[in-house]
Amino acid sequence: MREEILRLENVTRVVDDVVLLDNLNLHIFRGEIMGVISLNGYGQESLIELISQNLPILYGRIYFHEELVNNYAHSSYTRNKVYVIEDPTKLVKDLSVADNVFVLRRGFRKYIINSHVLNRQLRRLMDGLGIRIDGRTLVEDLSPFEKCAVELLKAVTMGVKLIVVKDISNFISTADLAKFQRLLRHYTAQGVSFLYVCNHHEEGFKICDRISLMENGKILKVLENSKFRREFIKPYYVDAFHREEIPYKEGKGVLRFRDVVTDTMDGLSFHVEKGECVILLDMDRTVMDDIVRIMNGEMSVESGEVCVDEKSYQVNSSREALREGVAFIGQYPVPGMLFEDMSYIENLCFLLGEKTQGIWSDRKVQKSVGKEYEPLIGPDIHAKDITELSLSSLYKLVYYRVHVYRPKILFCVQPFADADMPLRSQIILLLRQLKKKGIAVVILATSFSDSLMAADRMLQVENGKLRQEYDRSQFYHFSQDATVL
Repeated sequence: MREEILRLENVTRVVDDVVLLDNLNLHIFRGEIMGVISLNGYGQESLIELISQNLPILYGRIYFHEELVNNYAHSSYTRNKVYVIEDPTKLVKDLSVADNVFVLRRGFRKYIINSHVLNRQLRRLMDGLGIRIDGRTLVEDLSPFEKCAVELLKAVTMGVKLIVVKDISNFISTADLAKFQRLLRHYTAQGVSFLYVCNHHEEGFKICDRISLMENGKILKVLENSKFRREFIKPYYVDAFHREEIPYKEGKGVLRFRDVVTDTMDGLSFHVEKGECVILLDMDRTVMDDIVRIMNGEMSVESGEVCVDEKSYQVNSSREALREGVAFIGQYPVPGMLFEDMSYIENLCFLLGEKTQGIWSDRKVQKSVGKEYEPLIGPDIHAKDITELSLSSLYKLVYYRVHVYRPKILFCVQPFADADMPLRSQIILLLRQLKKKGIAVVILATSFSDSLMAADRMLQVENGKLRQEYDRSQFYHFSQDATVL
């Protein structure tokens, strides 16, 4: 009989009269990777908190290593031996790797620290994993993958038998994700268990032994590995599985990079057409930031040229970039890209002020925009206080504000990061609306996620160079990496 590491049995957790977990059941066995995909994001954080600490529950029981640690009658508030790998890292950035792994943990009682001994021990552990990280290196100098690897090693060294991996594809590259997943398999063979929390089923299919589909704080279905196929997950998606064909015409390119060289780019060249959606897949997560900084005027290229509408592109600020027809939507646009003290319609019209000063506050303009966009947005367009609106409505506001402004090019940074399934579906539809408007969309990403659903081409960039280019007819090659129908 398989050894059980964790069991949540009919658990209901209520905080301030809000039901966070609803009659939830979850079992994780020794050496297993259990995936959790939250269909709407609700209850995910509460689940992780409750696994980590024995907080009060209204109903149910929780067993850890087959011992009752929490129940409806008594909650001890004690912490369980669980480690959560997430962004931001828990490592102390101004200490060395060796200090983080060995010194900053319970049970370390030496008063005189022999760095040479610690580094030798760390090197032996690293060799077993097939990775090379100098124990003397400061954490702040590590790559995102190296930080995750060190946290994994730290957790195992602490004797943790259940590790939560949360949304890791949001902060490490596609290539590094594959390497990290190999590390997980290395430790499952040693009896370590993982709760792998992600937002996309294809990511979970690659690494998990079982996957629990969660919605509104409740487990709806548990998929066994033999059921890791699209037909079993499709009923839980909404409109995103319908692919709308939006043609684009090849031309001279509204955006063109010609042999661009920076610290991270090594002669990068690509072009994007008007009304085209292109994924720039940054395999080793090196060029994304530089592309954004070049386009918003924060840095210049060392050599090569960037052109917009066949004219050399050089700006000094993001406002100047906007006037030149280049807009941006960041990785987490809500609430960061909105003005909470403005109404919905004022936010929607705000960018128009970059075309004609003060026009965004003109009542006639607002009335005209409201009349045009109400059929697309719905009654929320009349909201005076946007803080009372749903996340879905606020995402509509972010994307339709770009739609109203109608730039030549929109750069979207990791648009599906942390988005649940309904929100992913909505973002896909919003990207299609921008394409219909003739706006060129560049998705800067480190993983496929759902981007292929809206894209016309994908550019694979590695070591600062364009390595491969795929058009829509070739997307079937990636059917195991993203949702492509």
